[in-house]
Amino acid sequence: MRLLVSLAAIGFLVMCGYAYLQVGLTGFDNVLAEPWGLVTLLDVSLGAVCMSAVIFHYEKQWPVAALWALLIFPLGHLVSAAWIVLRFARLNQAK
Repeated sequence: MRLLVSLAAIGFLVMCGYAYLQVGLTGFDNVLAEPWGLVTLLDVSLGAVCMSAVIFHYEKQWPVAALWALLIFPLGHLVSAAWIVLRFARLNQAK
């Protein structure tokens, strides 16, 4: 599972680089101008809130959880993927 999450994160980074090379950062304005672009942004935000709740549930120290959770909002779910990859062994033991 760690490998799958890591590969998905790498694939996402590659696509971000490709999009940036094609249109730069100005393309994001076009996305937000569309109703489905806004819905997509809200979907990502909902995922960030849900992932933050999971992080707060599993992290033993709330300042560590708060740092991870706060980083998700500006940096996106690459932070979520990093947390899952780094904490996978502990999550697997919690089963």
